[in-house]
Amino acid sequence: MAELNISQFESKGESVSLKKIDGQKFSIVKVEKSNYEENGKVSDGVRIYTKESFDIDGVQKNQFHTTRTAIVNKLKNPELLAVLEKGDTFKPVICKEVEAKKGGKPYFDLVEV
Repeated sequence: MAELNISQFESKGESVSLKKIDGQKFSIVKVEKSNYEENGKVSDGVRIYTKESFDIDGVQKNQFHTTRTAIVNKLKNPELLAVLEKGDTFKPVICKEVEAKKGGKPYFDLVEV
């Protein structure tokens, strides 16, 4: 019998984690609600479509998902979503860790570049 790798049977979704492109510049062209469920707990999430494609493990990707709270809250803003639906665009951003304003824990956010 052949020895197989369990990774050969992984489900391949169209989006990958936003952390795969942390620190890289990208332009958001579309945002969709994409919650994440694990062990019966649901976390708010979004799927981000980018103008640019990125090489992720040898495959070009332009769809990313995240449950990072600051990013999800920012991208669920109805005014922002309306702008994207009209076809308007925003300046490029990067996803990076930023310091909390009041000495709290650092967190990830989208920062204009």
